[in-house]
Amino acid sequence: MNFYENNSDTTDYLYSSSWDNKLLWNLNYPTGSSATVDNFNGINNDGISVSFSFPASGGWFDLSKTVEESYDLNKPMVFFVKSTSTDILELKFTDIDGSVFGVKTNLIDYNDEWKHIVVYLENTSYWWGGDSKFDKISKFSVAVSGNGSGYLWLDEIGIGKEGLQTSFPSTYDPDSTLSGIGFAQRRDASMVEEDSLVLEYLKVLQDVSSPARQIIPSMEGDQAQTFNNSLAAMVFIIKNEKERAERVLDFYAGATDINNNDIRLQNFYYNGEARGFYQHVSLTSYRDEGGNTDRWMGDMAWLLIACKNYEFEYESDRYANLISILKDLLLSFYVDAAHGGYIRHGWRKGDTYLHEDSGHPEGNIDCYVALELCGEHFYAQKIRTWLDYELNGKKELPLDLYTWRVLAFGTEYSPLLNIPEYDFRYRKILEVNGENVMGFWHSPDMYANNFWNDGTGHIACAYLNFGEKERGYFYANQMDKLIVDRNIGGVTTHAIPYSLNHSANQAWVDTTKGFLSSTAWYIFAKNGYNPFQTERFTISTPYFEEMNRAAASIFPNPASDKITIMFPGMQGISIINIYGQLVRRFTFPSSENTDIQISDLETGIYFIIIETPGERLTSLFEKK
Repeated sequence: MNFYENNSDTTDYLYSSSWDNKLLWNLNYPTGSSATVDNFNGINNDGISVSFSFPASGGWFDLSKTVEESYDLNKPMVFFVKSTSTDILELKFTDIDGSVFGVKTNLIDYNDEWKHIVVYLENTSYWWGGDSKFDKISKFSVAVSGNGSGYLWLDEIGIGKEGLQTSFPSTYDPDSTLSGIGFAQRRDASMVEEDSLVLEYLKVLQDVSSPARQIIPSMEGDQAQTFNNSLAAMVFIIKNEKERAERVLDFYAGATDINNNDIRLQNFYYNGEARGFYQHVSLTSYRDEGGNTDRWMGDMAWLLIACKNYEFEYESDRYANLISILKDLLLSFYVDAAHGGYIRHGWRKGDTYLHEDSGHPEGNIDCYVALELCGEHFYAQKIRTWLDYELNGKKELPLDLYTWRVLAFGTEYSPLLNIPEYDFRYRKILEVNGENVMGFWHSPDMYANNFWNDGTGHIACAYLNFGEKERGYFYANQMDKLIVDRNIGGVTTHAIPYSLNHSANQAWVDTTKGFLSSTAWYIFAKNGYNPFQTERFTISTPYFEEMNRAAASIFPNPASDKITIMFPGMQGISIINIYGQLVRRFTFPSSENTDIQISDLETGIYFIIIETPGERLTSLFEKK
């Protein structure tokens, strides 16, 4: 059968010969999925067809071809495509060290007629493997993932000519720097009052969910997580519910029996050895019922942060022993690296093995904060050096590697927030109860039609503490629109679910129920609270007053060769690009004006941070 009877495009897009022979390709798929590759009569002899079927729980196939290292990355990969499927098409470039960069599109867009795809490496995001940098190509892959079945037809596959227009336009929001107040500007002039029934939700859950009325389930079930309960303890601290915070922290302080010999019991020790607490346990048995849970160092760090919050708030040494053993455990996991050092993972998969061979950035942000709060500045700074080396300048990171770095490191890192905030792969607009609502997904994915509600809370707190306060108000207020009604034990309460709807790998989420971490981050946001700094933000001076004072001191703006900055008492100036990288740093005893040469900066938007003895102000400027 000739599938090209409806294809009118006979343009030769190929730079060299096509890869249309099925023998050039390797087909892989997991157990439960099925796929068969064949040839059909395409435009110039062979084309490639794949018939496939995936289970309802999800599956995939991957069709890959080895590519010579001499391939010029300025040239695109090209092919014609048609399909009967509504699953996701994935296009992947794999580096010689295993770094995988990819881009996704929905096959429903290719059901009606043949279309031509042009994809460059620059259209892709880092997905997994290797060192997250792309040097030389190893292979190119066409994959499909989802839970359906159907056919995929490809023709005239190969390296395309230079200069072809990409099929994947920019994900950058053209209104990203729109001024003013409003939905499109992502700014509100003030904070909507906190819904008091959200705190009531956590209080009632604590009272009805376990016999001891201490720790709280993550999603109104039997599973209680260490990270989530650490957040709950801090919520109770900032809302002056001291006794409730003590209930949570007392549970962990009490689970420190050095003689414990039940390996699955939630206990810090096993046969006299410090191992830490499990990520999650049953509320009825306080045991790791699955027998395969990690004792993740990030959980230990968050619990330590919660204990330090209690210590600072109440000037109490009630949890001095718990703080000490948690700190010592984290330090026992520390290793030096070529640049700084990091805390390793901890005991994994039901205590079957210890540590990982490499550091986990998210968990190490937590550990940096915990160790700083404990006065272990040497190790904290080594971790920060490692984090900066690993993360600075990298794109397409998980959302919390932007938001948590700002919450941990402060104003100098605040431009990082603009990376996800300007990008539609992270920032989503969805309809909730007939109203448009804005929120964030946990990673860059253009086809994710969902919110990760924790992330919206993170970014609200980060903006409130170290960036545009009006933007912080806006995202905190957006969370009010995500509230669901919950009747717990006959009591009317409100809560925030984990996500807005079901996405891949989230079959466990019940979007009608509250989730502890999302609910806690709502309360943090409404109180402008930064758990990493143990500070409470006082909602006062509007950000625009600060922004306008800084902007008025920079001229010309835009500029091409030189800018002059006039601001009384300046002691330092930093210029930061939109990827959060420091590109200029100037210090001087005290100045009211200075000239800065910018002729060698690349064209684009930059942030200038003006430092004085009493404040730090941030403004945008454009290099023409």
